[in-house]
Order: sequence, then C-alpha cells, then structure tokens
Amino acid sequence: MSNKIFKYDGLQEPAVIADYLEAVRDGFARGAVTLTQGEQVLELLPKGLVSVTIEGKQKGEDRKLKMTFRWKERECALPDAPLRIAPGDGDDA
Repeated sequence: MSNKIFKYDGLQEPAVIADYLEAVRDGFARGAVTLTQGEQVLELLPKGLVSVTIEGKQKGEDRKLKMTFRWKERECALPDAPLRIAPGDGDDA
C-alpha cells in the first residue's frame, strides 16, 4: 500500500470554508471523501469507528481551530460466533 499526502494551505472566506465542511460531512455520510487540487487527488474511505479530535487555540490576536479525523481503511472481521452472556442460577454462592 502506497503512502499519499494531500496538503492545502490558503486563504478562504468563511462561506467557502462552510462549503468545504458541508462537503466533508456529505463525504462521511456517503463513505468517501475526495480531495482534489490540480493534478493532486486523494480519495479517503471512512469505515467503522472514526476517532475525532477538535482543538481550539487563542494566542494574542491569532485564533486556530483544528479538526482531525482518523480511521483504518480495512474491513473488520466479525467473530465466527456471537458472544452470549446469561445469568447463573445462583447455586454456586
């Protein structure tokens, strides 16, 4: 499996950023988020549980909001048989 990095740095109006966030939301709902800039393309396929980290920072006049989503793109094998738990009859006490 090859490693790919997509990185974008730029200035945008808040309304454009809101559009980006909606596209990310829709991508998570549909199971695919595609990042594109020029010839650079990266498709991410969120599956299973996704780790979410949100960090806000204020330093002087600068503000920062960082959102990170992490997951493994692999199928999770389900156990062959389901776990069953039943109460005992209480005679062992």
